[in-house]
Amino acid sequence: MDISVTVLYFGAAEATTGRKEEEFLAGDTASLRRQLITRYPDLARLPFRMALNRTLLKEESVLQKSDIIAILPPFQGG
Repeated sequence: MDISVTVLYFGAAEATTGRKEEEFLAGDTASLRRQLITRYPDLARLPFRMALNRTLLKEESVLQKSDIIAILPPFQGG
């Protein structure tokens, strides 16, 4: 079952999408990733990781109501 989750974009992901955040309907992070790349094809060329409720994901995960997903591209230190 798909539920509403908030997606936050950071760094190059924000520049690529032109958004800081938006809502998606998805049941798991794999489905969400597909939707993101369909809506923003340039994300497919951007290596990014996802964090679920401030925890960096190592594998796909089932989503729950009110989850927050952060899209994290590589960051450069300075």
